[in-house]
This record gives sequence, structure tokens and C-alpha cells, in this order.
Amino acid sequence: MYKFIVNTGPNKEVHRTVDTIGECNINLISTNNRLDTDKDYTVLFPTEYDGCEHCYEEKHWK
Repeated sequence: MYKFIVNTGPNKEVHRTVDTIGECNINLISTNNRLDTDKDYTVLFPTEYDGCEHCYEEKHWK
């Protein structure tokens, strides 16, 4: 299982797989914009990717 679900679309948001809840709206991320990975894009691209306000609050800044 991957650690993160990354929305690479306009929202540029990172979700922590083990902490996702319904409000994360993972099901609304299109397959073209979804990336399941072990890499934390909030660390790799801190000015571009935001943590989800529901499941990755410590990295949420937008």
C-alpha cells in the first residue's frame, strides 16, 4: 500500500493514505490527476503541493 495519494491537478494536494476520510474526496480525483506513491510531494515540492486539510493537517498551508 502506498503512503500518499497525490492530486497532480490544479489543486496540487497530498493525502496520507492511512488517514483519509470522506471529506478528502479522493473519489473525485480523476485517474489522470491521481498518483499513488511513497514519496511525500509536500517535502519534494513544498511551495507547490499542499497537505490535505482533513488527513494531512500538519502540512496544510493554503
